[in-house]
Amino acid sequence: MSQYLRNRGRALGVVVGLSGAALCGDAFPAGANPIIQTIVEQAPSDEQVTDRVEARLRTDGRIDWELLDVEVQQGAVTLYGEVLTEDQKGLASVIASTVPGVTRLINRILVDQALSGDSRLRKAVWRTLRGVEALQDQTQTLRVSVKQAVVTLAGSVEQPLQKLAAEKAAESVQGMTQVINAITVQRRPFLTERE
Repeated sequence: MSQYLRNRGRALGVVVGLSGAALCGDAFPAGANPIIQTIVEQAPSDEQVTDRVEARLRTDGRIDWELLDVEVQQGAVTLYGEVLTEDQKGLASVIASTVPGVTRLINRILVDQALSGDSRLRKAVWRTLRGVEALQDQTQTLRVSVKQAVVTLAGSVEQPLQKLAAEKAAESVQGMTQVINAITVQRRPFLTERE
């Protein structure tokens, strides 16, 4: 093996032999011609990690995910919201920590046996949105937050009519003072018969 490859392999710390076995440092089998292979692992974006964590919490079924918020910065996940028990708070951490791309986890979920008015209002908005026929396939792409009885709708839908339906449904919930509709319309591309 050339001196260049040997030095380059030591600099990288990983050499893959022809057999496929990874070797570290100065360990080279006698007579082998190792091929240096650099592997660049692309980390998922913060948006992808957010979507994955939210999907895990949503599909797990053991936690009221509608009362939780997820924030991701450079792979570090922070969980916010309210749950009824310490067990649910811990379970949220366990679920989120299993998502690929999570580098660190901060659990700022509050345990409140008598959930706040904003939390109850958020839950009521979700129940109402799930009951709207036009939104049946869209609730997984929507987000609802409530602060001081002001409801903010976010996420995406496929049709302008669905955006309007979500707003009207949220406005029908008693106890809210205002609805901010920040939903975006993102149409799915049409697939041809070949696709």
